[in-house]
Amino acid sequence: MSETLENLILKYGEPGSPYPKDREELEIGFYRSWKPILIKEGFFRFLLGLETYLEFQKKLSHLAEEPVGVSLGLSCMVEVNVAGGILSQAEQIQRENQGQNLNQNDHQNRDTNSVGVWDLFWDAFRTGNPTKIFAVGVSEPGWETKLRKLSSTIVNGTLSGTKSFITNGAEADFILWVTKSDVGNPVYLVRRNKRIRNQSEELKPNDQKFITEESFHTDFTPLVTHLKLTLCEYPIDSSYLILENYGKLGIELRLKELLSLVSLLIGKTKKVSLENELVAEERKKLNLWRENFLSQCQGNPDADFLLSGFPYPTEGLLLALCKHWNLESPKDLKSVDPDYQLFVWEDQFTKALVQKKNRNLS
Repeated sequence: MSETLENLILKYGEPGSPYPKDREELEIGFYRSWKPILIKEGFFRFLLGLETYLEFQKKLSHLAEEPVGVSLGLSCMVEVNVAGGILSQAEQIQRENQGQNLNQNDHQNRDTNSVGVWDLFWDAFRTGNPTKIFAVGVSEPGWETKLRKLSSTIVNGTLSGTKSFITNGAEADFILWVTKSDVGNPVYLVRRNKRIRNQSEELKPNDQKFITEESFHTDFTPLVTHLKLTLCEYPIDSSYLILENYGKLGIELRLKELLSLVSLLIGKTKKVSLENELVAEERKKLNLWRENFLSQCQGNPDADFLLSGFPYPTEGLLLALCKHWNLESPKDLKSVDPDYQLFVWEDQFTKALVQKKNRNLS
């Protein structure tokens, strides 16, 4: 990398704007404008097998030291952890299946088309020209974080369903869509064309037949774009099947997201730690915990490893911040900065993970 990561926003940013220099935000969006720079600065090296997961987490912390960096770090970590996690698992399974079908003298028969497709996918994390973004659709209205309650299905070669909260979805070129079948939760690739991504253009009648979109932002990390997307009898076939069963992989991916929030919190609290000794002490403890925990992991951390350190020990630092600002509880931190909601918000899936860990300990 060309420079220390803590200066990334300052080096490339436009003063007074959340966008990089010489970028037109109205045309390409926040995350899309930054992704080529993140590629250049090595933020996807872990996903490409070129560095450890700890090194990726340290990059997130450096990024979050600047206010814009929390939103950018969230977008990046979701694409790496969730979309990248699905793609990595899918490619691994495909290569294992190919290996089982090959005799020692049959290596020339390897499916070169599928290898080429994976190269195209991974180019989204190797090159910023053209910039390609992957997002993932899991959450649905009324699903209560239970995969068995998903309603997205494939019937007669068409996909119908609604995804209610797709992070990075409004800027995505590809959405990995988790569905429900009789035997599991297959993941399909849904392509979003440039016309649909461009909010300044209305959907054509043929698009409206299949697609309804609604982009939105949250109070915290407001630069991150989310998407509610409905597909109605959207034509799709088996060639767009990416992963046969999302299943237990979802636990691993959610734990990676939660661990990445630890890293964003470490970065976000750096400036406060320079003003408050207790915050500095608790931040140092959390940083050391992350170092010790992830130093035990070589390669890609799986669900069992990630669960062994869960729940992740952020409470001490959050309480120190409360004391610094004379607040009663971490939930009140949003009055100082809405981004702190990111570190105290707990969905049903996270609560289920806590229950799972408690059962394992009992």
